[in-house]
Amino acid sequence: MSFKIPEIKIEGRNIGQGFPCFVIAEVGINHNGDIDTALAMVDSVADVGADCVKFQTYRTEEVITDPNEMYEYVSQGRVVQESQLSMFKRLELKRDEFSILFSRAREKGLIPLSTPSGNLAVELLDELDAGAFKVGSDDLVHIPFLEYVASKGKPVIISTGMADKLDIQRAIDAIQSKQNDQICILHCVSLYPAPDTDLNLRKIPALAEQYSHVIGFSDHSNGIIAGLGAVALGASVVEKHFTLDKSMVGPDHHFSADPTELRNMVSGIRRLEEAFGDPTIVPTEDELQMRRVARRSIVAARDLSAGQMISESDLSFQRPGIGLMPYEKDQVIGRKPREDIPENSIIVLNQLQ
Repeated sequence: MSFKIPEIKIEGRNIGQGFPCFVIAEVGINHNGDIDTALAMVDSVADVGADCVKFQTYRTEEVITDPNEMYEYVSQGRVVQESQLSMFKRLELKRDEFSILFSRAREKGLIPLSTPSGNLAVELLDELDAGAFKVGSDDLVHIPFLEYVASKGKPVIISTGMADKLDIQRAIDAIQSKQNDQICILHCVSLYPAPDTDLNLRKIPALAEQYSHVIGFSDHSNGIIAGLGAVALGASVVEKHFTLDKSMVGPDHHFSADPTELRNMVSGIRRLEEAFGDPTIVPTEDELQMRRVARRSIVAARDLSAGQMISESDLSFQRPGIGLMPYEKDQVIGRKPREDIPENSIIVLNQLQ
């Protein structure tokens, strides 16, 4: 019985097993609410070789209204506490700026995506012909919203931070209830940064075994090791927070990849993909040539006279490997040479009686 390997398509790009890993540079709110910074980030993402640049699209009042709701984060080495309402308002981009960003991304050969945080944002992104929708971990259990997103008929990428199996299945059911089976599930740890001890990358193959959908990883850890490990464990998508400079003011810069780190992660992923190769257990063509150099042949340990019974002590095993292999010694022991065989000569079967 055969089964279909899950895949999705975003703006003509096939994503899933057997295709190159889809690398998403998550700008998020690291543009600090400035369109010029956001455009510079788009250019930098294209320069380092990622596939996609992603933003967050929201209207602050649709997400939070209580000015007393506080948020704590690290910025420039200091712990900062501020009102979530004022923070998100300060980092909010205008509606018309997303059109500019999407156009710039496409000009640079990138696929532009964004995480909407409300129905108005979904409508805006749909008008911009976004190829897919990303739903963050915070909205994984917002079933009415998931259903609305899924109703647009485009691929839905969901992050699973803070979620258990029931949460994930409930989200999948909500998307599928709108006759939409274009789903990508990202393993995610909703800590900023996520410590190595909490990453649990083995969840990636576990998710692949549990769900018949594209599986990936949303990386909030420091450095690029986790992203590379995720790909080695089968992630078809890797999303990594991105900043122009870790020292910039703001909640997410300190754990985001800077241009050098993102470039190294992308190049590392591509090297891994080349190294994955073919699962067939056979030597490569170059290895077949190396056999001749590296393996050993059966040779005469001393001068052997014609008609002399050959014993094991008469044999030695030396490079190159162009004669009988050591495991073929039983074809030589107990037989007699037809002619004298000098010491250190490779023994061949037609020399023997």
